[in-house]
Amino acid sequence: MIYATQDIIDTLKGARAAKGLSQRALSKRTGIPQSHISKIESGGTDIRLSSLIELARALDLDLKLVPRKAVPAVDSVVRGTVPTVSATPAIRELNRTLEAIRNLSAVYPNLSELKQLRDGFHALKTLRDVGQKLGALRDIGKRIRGLQQTGSNLAKWGSPIEQSKAAHHEANIPAEHLQALRGAVSAVQNLRNRLVHTQPWQPSPPRPAYRLDDVGEDEDG
Repeated sequence: MIYATQDIIDTLKGARAAKGLSQRALSKRTGIPQSHISKIESGGTDIRLSSLIELARALDLDLKLVPRKAVPAVDSVVRGTVPTVSATPAIRELNRTLEAIRNLSAVYPNLSELKQLRDGFHALKTLRDVGQKLGALRDIGKRIRGLQQTGSNLAKWGSPIEQSKAAHHEANIPAEHLQALRGAVSAVQNLRNRLVHTQPWQPSPPRPAYRLDDVGEDEDG
């Protein structure tokens, strides 16, 4: 996926998170199936222009082509209106770690673990309660940034041909570093699962007393 496309996806996910909408709620607003929204946000499918327009409108966004020379001015205005969700410590940590993952991907572009990490962190950015796990995010980010520095150093060694080989073959990555990456992938997945599935406990309402005639009513339809 090219970065320009990822920027559009990040904007859509950030706007959805800022409004506190689930994918299912956004689906009801737009008529786009929730499964398709999920694929769009994960980069699993190319977004159609018609779908992009519908999603943008539902999220109070608008699409417009502007002259390239005007882009800096437009970007400046947009930055001034970005929802506060993008300025939280957790989001800043996520963005910082995503930058490290992008740098590692430049060294090892074919490494599936890096794609899994990138997708996992983008998914975390859409969760409203991610700020509650800032300590865990910083721990994972610290490990990834350490690997980024190591990967940058490895890419500097040897001839240009050797550098190219190192950048395209998983086998050239030290085993302990690959293991650390896989550990980070697992940590991100576990963190996301905890955030997605953790719901505030509520007592169940009292159940009515059991009656034999209830069974008869059920059987009669």
